[in-house]
Amino acid sequence: MDKLPEWSKIKNEVGTQFNEFCILRGKENITLGTDVWIGYFTLIDGSGGLVVGNHVAISSGVHIYTHDTSFHKALNTPKQPDASHVHRAPVRIGNNVQIGANSVVLPGVTIGDNVIIGAYSLVNRDIPSNSIAVGNPCKIKKQI
Repeated sequence: MDKLPEWSKIKNEVGTQFNEFCILRGKENITLGTDVWIGYFTLIDGSGGLVVGNHVAISSGVHIYTHDTSFHKALNTPKQPDASHVHRAPVRIGNNVQIGANSVVLPGVTIGDNVIIGAYSLVNRDIPSNSIAVGNPCKIKKQI
């Protein structure tokens, strides 16, 4: 797909490309900058708020989460009808960012400008600008 799907409510700029089999949740809470590329088989959850900067590549198989129900599951507490058992936290991705294939970005994370996240990384904490970070959990390997 070369353009934003008609059904989308995502706030985006020129040049955004979604590839096939991309799953988007909470579209009304997602804002995309200019020249954002989203690869095949990505899962993007915007229910807690997601802002993506300009010139960003989100590679195939990446999962970006802005909500979490694991505490509810781990504590075996009853599911609440008002969704109060769901923890939500926004994700912010800066400008000029490359997120490698099959990486996972967890709720509440901020990825700075000019960052490369290596493939198969688990991003569970903020990544400062001008960094290369890889691994599970994701660690800064080099400042650029």
